[in-house]
Amino acid sequence: MNFSYQSFASLWFAVATALLSASAHAQAPEFGGVKIEDSITIYNNTLLLNGAGVSSVGKNKMYVVQMYAKQKFATLDEMMAAPGPKRLVLTALREVDTAPIVKNFNRNLEDGNRANMAALVPGMVGIGDLFKAKRTLSPGEVMTLDWIPIYGFTIYIGGKLQGVAYRQPELYKAAVSVWMGESNLDPKVKDALLGKG
Repeated sequence: MNFSYQSFASLWFAVATALLSASAHAQAPEFGGVKIEDSITIYNNTLLLNGAGVSSVGKNKMYVVQMYAKQKFATLDEMMAAPGPKRLVLTALREVDTAPIVKNFNRNLEDGNRANMAALVPGMVGIGDLFKAKRTLSPGEVMTLDWIPIYGFTIYIGGKLQGVAYRQPELYKAAVSVWMGESNLDPKVKDALLGKG
């Protein structure tokens, strides 16, 4: 009798565990078909998802944006002040023209750094040249913008480093401001990335 009960209990536990695991997997959030991870690990640091959103043009969903940091934040300045690495992930759902992204980046950089703009011009030019060579993102292509305190601001497209690392945090702030700053491309995405969506 004891053997039967123990066997039944073990079977029940195994089935319940499998169901819970399947349920948790099924509930993983998705935006536009892109799976959104609650946390990621980069450079031996675990980063938490702060928010994710879908940018659309008319009825067309263009890309998914996700923002990760070591701790939750509600403003762009809080994100920049937070310790450790940060990562913004953009996944193209359709062909994405990078020109509006670069234009917004340049505007954010110039508006927020007039006093020390001369020191930032080489980085602005380098990033501009990068996107002159990469004018579009293809459907499914992933771009990541990373800030690593000991290394700087890096851009990866399709898992490959583009250009060099830029040491000035102002460049990273201007880049993520494209989606989270005052002059952003999509207010709904801004709210989502800041955890308000």
